[in-house]
Amino acid sequence: MRFVDSHLHLDGDDADATLRFAASAGALLFACGVDRRTSEALSKRAEASHDVVAPFVGVHPSEAEKEGDPAWLEGATARASGVGEIGLDPTYSPAGDDGAQMRVFRRQLEVAGRLGKPVQVHSRGAEARCLEVLAEYKVPGVLMHWLESEEALPAAMERGYFVSLGPALLYSKRLQRIAAGADPSLILLESDSPVPYAPIGGVRGPMLIPSVAFRLSEARGEPFEEVLTRCNLNALRFLGRKG
Repeated sequence: MRFVDSHLHLDGDDADATLRFAASAGALLFACGVDRRTSEALSKRAEASHDVVAPFVGVHPSEAEKEGDPAWLEGATARASGVGEIGLDPTYSPAGDDGAQMRVFRRQLEVAGRLGKPVQVHSRGAEARCLEVLAEYKVPGVLMHWLESEEALPAAMERGYFVSLGPALLYSKRLQRIAAGADPSLILLESDSPVPYAPIGGVRGPMLIPSVAFRLSEARGEPFEEVLTRCNLNALRFLGRKG
């Protein structure tokens, strides 16, 4: 069953097994870096598995203070499919206008806009501020990864931003409401691998994508195959590819 996993990481112990599974399933993985090390390693993996991996390079908000000024980003972005995982999250460090998170976030948006690359945005606890900052930059595509804010959804939809839904959709009432209310042409599916999901037995990885698509079809009252096909096409459109 062909599908696209729009957001995951390949720096865990099970990365090789994940790639083998994706290749056997005909899946496409939008894999993200979180710092220079993981971004460069991901780029090498993508070179060896270009038909399976679309690499996104970037600095996660948790790593912003360690990375400082990511001078390496320019060259890495030019060779990548997009920029990610980037954004703001006050859980890790101050996310205000004068902090490292904001400086690195803006720097990455500027590079993505100039090089014409889509971005994957982490916005936990800072959804409104992320949307404010994004409005200042022109990038060809924005994915609000695992958007949890029902209040932020209308603005994201109005701007044509994509939102990704992951395995938490299987049990989260909030995410089920977001799934039901989002524009179907802007919904993507993700696993956020290697994150494990305790409520479903700690299962993780892109093999959960069909289950997420099935739960999405239930939330929207639409046929499973129609939902999965549409999400695949949405993902390719976000990436700038034709189906």
